[in-house]
Amino acid sequence: MSIVVNLPAELENAIAAEAAKAGMTVSDYVAGRLAQGTTTNGSHGSKRRLTGPELVQRWKELGLIGYRTDITDPEAHSRRLREAAQRRTPG
Repeated sequence: MSIVVNLPAELENAIAAEAAKAGMTVSDYVAGRLAQGTTTNGSHGSKRRLTGPELVQRWKELGLIGYRTDITDPEAHSRRLREAAQRRTPG
């Protein structure tokens, strides 16, 4: 699955630095970090998957959701991104 995430430059640079430090690609590093956030300790110390709302809350806490206050109409923004992607031509 591919997901496009627009990050502030500072966060992008920090993630790229952490990935390089770990000897990983940014994609692999981010996927690993997101996977770590999908489980939490249950009452008996066992791991369980986070529910959708719990995962969204976790992403908000990490600053991955809600930082693009400049986007006032998400549907129109998504439409523009999709149209721009469709106009691209291969290599």
